Amino acid sequence: MAAVFSPCVGAVAKIPGCSGDAVFKVDISGGEFTMPISGFALELNGNYQFLHTVNDFIYVYAFGDRIGELTVSGFGFSQTCGNASSAKICNLFDFYTQNRIKEKGNLSVHIGECANANFWAFLTGMRVEVQDPQTAIAQWSLRFNVLPKK
Repeated sequence: MAAVFSPCVGAVAKIPGCSGDAVFKVDISGGEFTMPISGFALELNGNYQFLHTVNDFIYVYAFGDRIGELTVSGFGFSQTCGNASSAKICNLFDFYTQNRIKEKGNLSVHIGECANANFWAFLTGMRVEVQDPQTAIAQWSLRFNVLPKK
Protein backbone atom coordinates (compact mmCIF):
# COMPACT_ATOMS: atom_id res chain seq x y z
CA MET A 1 0.00 0.00 0.00
CA ALA A 2 1.45 3.35 -1.04
CA ALA A 3 1.80 6.06 1.57
CA VAL A 4 -0.17 9.21 0.79
CA PHE A 5 1.39 11.42 3.44
CA SER A 6 5.02 12.44 3.49
CA PRO A 7 7.19 12.07 6.60
CA CYS A 8 8.18 15.74 6.27
CA VAL A 9 6.05 18.55 7.64
CA GLY A 10 4.88 20.88 4.88
CA ALA A 11 5.63 18.52 2.00
CA VAL A 12 3.33 17.72 -0.88
CA ALA A 13 3.39 14.49 -2.85
CA LYS A 14 1.77 13.61 -6.16
CA ILE A 15 -0.26 10.44 -5.93
CA PRO A 16 0.66 7.93 -8.65
CA GLY A 17 -2.22 7.03 -10.92
CA CYS A 18 -3.74 10.52 -11.06
CA SER A 19 -3.57 11.86 -14.58
CA GLY A 20 -4.37 15.10 -16.32
CA ASP A 21 -2.97 18.57 -16.27
CA ALA A 22 -3.97 21.30 -13.90
CA VAL A 23 -7.09 23.22 -14.91
CA PHE A 24 -5.25 26.52 -14.51
CA LYS A 25 -2.01 27.10 -16.36
CA VAL A 26 0.18 30.10 -17.18
CA ASP A 27 2.86 29.74 -19.87
CA ILE A 28 5.72 32.23 -19.69
CA SER A 29 8.30 32.43 -22.48
CA GLY A 30 11.14 33.37 -20.15
CA GLY A 31 12.20 29.85 -19.33
CA GLU A 32 11.21 26.94 -17.18
CA PHE A 33 8.54 27.89 -14.68
CA THR A 34 7.37 24.91 -12.63
CA MET A 35 6.09 26.51 -9.45
CA PRO A 36 2.55 25.55 -8.31
CA ILE A 37 0.18 28.32 -9.46
CA SER A 38 -2.95 29.00 -7.44
CA GLY A 39 -4.33 32.09 -9.14
CA PHE A 40 -3.94 35.21 -11.19
CA ALA A 41 -5.41 38.69 -11.36
CA LEU A 42 -5.52 40.67 -14.59
CA GLU A 43 -6.42 44.37 -14.60
CA LEU A 44 -6.86 46.23 -17.88
CA ASN A 45 -7.99 49.87 -18.19
CA GLY A 46 -8.64 52.42 -20.87
CA ASN A 47 -7.41 56.01 -20.98
CA TYR A 48 -10.54 58.21 -20.99
CA GLN A 49 -11.48 61.75 -20.10
CA PHE A 50 -14.95 63.05 -19.32
CA LEU A 51 -15.74 66.75 -19.73
CA HIS A 52 -18.87 68.13 -18.03
CA THR A 53 -20.26 71.32 -19.53
CA VAL A 54 -23.20 73.63 -18.96
CA ASN A 55 -26.63 72.41 -20.07
CA ASP A 56 -25.73 68.93 -18.74
CA PHE A 57 -23.66 67.90 -21.75
CA ILE A 58 -20.91 65.36 -21.13
CA TYR A 59 -18.16 64.84 -23.68
CA VAL A 60 -16.08 61.66 -23.65
CA TYR A 61 -12.58 61.52 -25.09
CA ALA A 62 -11.04 58.08 -25.58
CA PHE A 63 -7.25 58.12 -25.89
CA GLY A 64 -6.70 54.37 -26.12
CA ASP A 65 -5.71 51.74 -23.60
CA ARG A 66 -3.38 52.01 -20.63
CA ILE A 67 -0.77 49.45 -19.71
CA GLY A 68 -2.35 46.71 -17.58
CA GLU A 69 -1.17 44.66 -14.64
CA LEU A 70 -1.10 40.87 -14.30
CA THR A 71 -0.34 39.20 -10.98
CA VAL A 72 0.37 35.46 -10.97
CA SER A 73 0.41 33.85 -7.52
CA GLY A 74 1.08 30.48 -6.00
CA PHE A 75 2.91 28.64 -3.25
CA GLY A 76 6.23 26.93 -2.73
CA PHE A 77 8.62 25.74 -0.07
CA SER A 78 11.73 27.28 1.40
CA GLN A 79 12.94 23.75 2.17
CA THR A 80 12.03 20.50 0.46
CA CYS A 81 12.51 16.89 1.29
CA GLY A 82 12.84 14.17 -1.28
CA ASN A 83 12.86 15.20 -4.93
CA ALA A 84 10.33 18.05 -4.78
CA SER A 85 12.94 20.56 -5.91
CA SER A 86 10.69 22.15 -8.57
CA ALA A 87 8.58 23.83 -5.87
CA LYS A 88 11.49 25.54 -4.10
CA ILE A 89 11.31 29.30 -3.68
CA CYS A 90 14.94 29.48 -4.88
CA ASN A 91 13.67 28.49 -8.36
CA LEU A 92 11.22 31.39 -8.30
CA PHE A 93 13.95 33.83 -7.29
CA ASP A 94 16.18 32.55 -10.12
CA PHE A 95 13.31 32.91 -12.60
CA TYR A 96 12.69 36.49 -11.46
CA THR A 97 16.33 37.58 -11.61
CA GLN A 98 16.81 36.09 -15.10
CA ASN A 99 13.54 37.36 -16.61
CA ARG A 100 12.83 40.74 -14.98
CA ILE A 101 12.49 43.76 -17.23
CA LYS A 102 16.08 44.86 -16.61
CA GLU A 103 17.49 41.56 -17.90
CA LYS A 104 15.07 40.20 -20.48
CA GLY A 105 12.74 42.95 -21.66
CA ASN A 106 9.37 41.66 -22.75
CA LEU A 107 7.98 38.15 -22.27
CA SER A 108 5.08 36.29 -23.81
CA VAL A 109 2.48 35.26 -21.20
CA HIS A 110 -0.40 32.93 -22.07
CA ILE A 111 -3.21 32.29 -19.59
CA GLY A 112 -5.11 29.01 -19.51
CA GLU A 113 -6.94 27.68 -22.55
CA CYS A 114 -8.17 31.09 -23.77
CA ALA A 115 -7.06 31.73 -27.34
CA ASN A 116 -7.10 35.53 -26.84
CA ALA A 117 -5.30 35.52 -23.50
CA ASN A 118 -1.80 35.91 -24.94
CA PHE A 119 0.03 39.06 -23.81
CA TRP A 120 3.36 40.81 -24.19
CA ALA A 121 4.41 41.67 -20.67
CA PHE A 122 7.28 42.97 -18.57
CA LEU A 123 8.19 41.21 -15.30
CA THR A 124 8.35 44.14 -12.87
CA GLY A 125 8.03 42.68 -9.39
CA MET A 126 8.11 39.66 -7.09
CA ARG A 127 6.81 39.04 -3.57
CA VAL A 128 7.55 36.04 -1.35
CA GLU A 129 6.08 35.61 2.09
CA VAL A 130 6.74 32.67 4.42
CA GLN A 131 3.51 31.92 6.26
CA ASP A 132 4.73 29.24 8.64
CA PRO A 133 8.47 28.71 9.23
CA GLN A 134 7.85 25.27 10.76
CA THR A 135 6.28 23.92 7.56
CA ALA A 136 8.48 26.07 5.27
CA ILE A 137 5.43 26.95 3.14
CA ALA A 138 5.66 30.26 1.32
CA GLN A 139 3.23 32.24 -0.81
CA TRP A 140 4.57 34.13 -3.79
CA SER A 141 3.42 36.46 -6.53
CA LEU A 142 4.96 37.77 -9.74
CA ARG A 143 3.85 41.15 -11.10
CA PHE A 144 3.79 41.81 -14.84
CA ASN A 145 2.93 45.00 -16.69
CA VAL A 146 0.92 44.01 -19.75
CA LEU A 147 1.01 45.90 -23.04
CA PRO A 148 -2.39 46.70 -24.57
CA LYS A 149 -3.33 44.72 -27.66
CA LYS A 150 -3.60 46.57 -30.94
